Amino acid sequence: MAYQHWRTIAVTALLLAVGGSATQSVAHHAFAAEFDSAKPVAIQGVVTKARFVNPHSWIYLDVKNKDGSVTNWGFEFGTPSSLRTNGLSKEDVSPGTNIRIAGYRAKNGGPFGYAATITLDSGRKVQTGSAPDAPTRR
Repeated sequence: MAYQHWRTIAVTALLLAVGGSATQSVAHHAFAAEFDSAKPVAIQGVVTKARFVNPHSWIYLDVKNKDGSVTNWGFEFGTPSSLRTNGLSKEDVSPGTNIRIAGYRAKNGGPFGYAATITLDSGRKVQTGSAPDAPTRR
């Protein structure tokens, strides 16, 4: 009877361990899952919101189109710790800040992308992307 009890505990622990690791791998995606390396994008706009959150930070900016209309774009950045390591703080991208972003369009065709670098009004350029499978863009 004791053997059956320990066997049940061991099987349950194994299932939880396998289930937990599967959940983590599903929750985190590779660059190529959502972004298109064949579609580089370089835009300039005014920050409307910056979210430094795990596993990916996001920045949103209003971009003026050729016809004068405005589109709010969202760009995925790296983790908050990688941004700090590269010298970018939330204060650098506070709402109202003018920035330029170089990166790649989302595969879904919407106004979303992956930011490889950001250039601040001061001219300072910061690497913002941290996906290991993303193409490098300077």
